[in-house]
Amino acid sequence: MNFQLLNGDNYLPAYELQRQCHQYPWCQETFASCLEGQYFAWQMMQGQQLLGFYVGLQVLDEGTLMDIGLAPQARGKGLSQPLLDHFLMQCRDKGISEIWLEVRVSNQGAIYLYRKNGFQVIETRKNYYPTEQGREDALIMKLADLTIKS
Repeated sequence: MNFQLLNGDNYLPAYELQRQCHQYPWCQETFASCLEGQYFAWQMMQGQQLLGFYVGLQVLDEGTLMDIGLAPQARGKGLSQPLLDHFLMQCRDKGISEIWLEVRVSNQGAIYLYRKNGFQVIETRKNYYPTEQGREDALIMKLADLTIKS
């Protein structure tokens, strides 16, 4: 397993995976715009097979996990942990001291992963995410100490 920096030349498979991971995915222009400037994006590969990706944003010493996703065939195999570990390592290397994210309240697997890695729920954003039935709440989570998981 290895990690590759996403850029304008190699991002299309990760963008397609992002579309598979979300009922309401980003448009291609939005995804492509998250490959430069204050953003950092990586993909996790096994040989030529894309297993997962993430997109982060850095503003000063604060980071945001903008998106993260695993390929359907990679789910349930413990691969979300190394993907999150890589994101946390990148944050440490960039001098980020706290990380924020939001997650659907129905995404119990992700919530468990984030809590296991030291993220704490800060608040609930009511009706944040669109769904087929209407809207769903989001949990706003924060990791205030990057030394918790190393």
